[in-house]
Amino acid sequence: MIQSIIAYEFKGLLYIMSACLMFLIITPQFMFANYRRKILFILILFVLTFFYTQYEDIDPLIYGIHLTPVSLALAALFEGFLPGIFTWAAFNICTIVMMDDFVPTVIGSTLLLVLGLTFHYKQVLRSTYWQICLISMTLITIYLLGFLSVFDDWDTVSGTEVGIAVVGTYLSSMYVSYIYNHVKNQEKMREELFRAEKYQVIGQLAASISHEIRNPLTTAQGFLQLMNRDNLTPTQLETYRNYAISGIEQANSIITDYLNYAKPAVELARPIHIQEEIDGIIPMMSPLCVISKIEVVIKHLSKQPIYVMGEAKKFQQCLLNIMKNAVESMPDGGVMTVTTWSDNEGVHIHVKDTGVGMSDYQIKRIGMPFYTTKEKGTGLGLMVVISLVKAMNGTISYYSRPDEGTTCVLKFKQLLL
Repeated sequence: MIQSIIAYEFKGLLYIMSACLMFLIITPQFMFANYRRKILFILILFVLTFFYTQYEDIDPLIYGIHLTPVSLALAALFEGFLPGIFTWAAFNICTIVMMDDFVPTVIGSTLLLVLGLTFHYKQVLRSTYWQICLISMTLITIYLLGFLSVFDDWDTVSGTEVGIAVVGTYLSSMYVSYIYNHVKNQEKMREELFRAEKYQVIGQLAASISHEIRNPLTTAQGFLQLMNRDNLTPTQLETYRNYAISGIEQANSIITDYLNYAKPAVELARPIHIQEEIDGIIPMMSPLCVISKIEVVIKHLSKQPIYVMGEAKKFQQCLLNIMKNAVESMPDGGVMTVTTWSDNEGVHIHVKDTGVGMSDYQIKRIGMPFYTTKEKGTGLGLMVVISLVKAMNGTISYYSRPDEGTTCVLKFKQLLL
């Protein structure tokens, strides 16, 4: 008899814990809207209720004294109104369908639901575990008092059986409350850590932008102050004016790059002819390549025109930034090879150089704010490139080794015309 009761309670506890773990693992609070979490809770409840009622032997005493109060206390106390109401309805419907005497369960579960929701909205979940455990056991006690006060099937069960079931209910309630409270606390800690990391990145970005903008503005301010001196020649005035304008233009360039990174949306998406766009960019790069003694090789491996959806100007901006980085990585000259082709995986664009290359550490930091390997770079240009490529539903990756050059790989979804 004792083994049978323990087996039934243990089996019911496994179902409760399965529902808890499924819900808590699938739905971190900071990733899901509150109403979606509650709907998912309800779906998990009904799925496991179906399997329990269809495939398990149900002992009416254990169902009424153990499974119903533990599950309902969990739903009402921890998850609130909607999950509590649906849990209350589900267990009462099952009780009415499966058992002749459903009045004790209805009375006990109604009392538990009302008090559980009252405690939930008084934010008792901010209390310590032992306080929550005490509240949960209080709810169980009120349920059992309501249940047993109208229970009239004493001729079919013994006091020992009821006592064992009640003890198992209290133990299960303490265990479930501990597990659920512990995982919920871990979830809150993950949420706080996520927010802290986000604010830290924002703070670092703001500090970096302030630093980068202050330098050219300070330079411009200095030359403007020099222009107030007496007896300056026209040549000196022109020189100071040009330096001041240059500093302001540099600050404006940093701000523009940051805005492009912050709002990388492709507003006028149209079919882009990949081969034509790349062939059109090369003349823009030719003067820099000639000065830097860079040979440019273009290879269009696909004979048919290749199209992707995007904005032509922003696509050109991406390629110009990538090619400019490739040229600047070859201070002593070299070869820059641009290769395009398409296959079942999409459109591929490779920009390969024979420059100084990068280490694994440098590759991992590509795209981070103000990280650059160039003396006068800001790192924002590549941030913009990565953001624009993602806005065009593309991907970008780098392959490189020190002194062996670098290959930038762009991949887009092909547009079939």
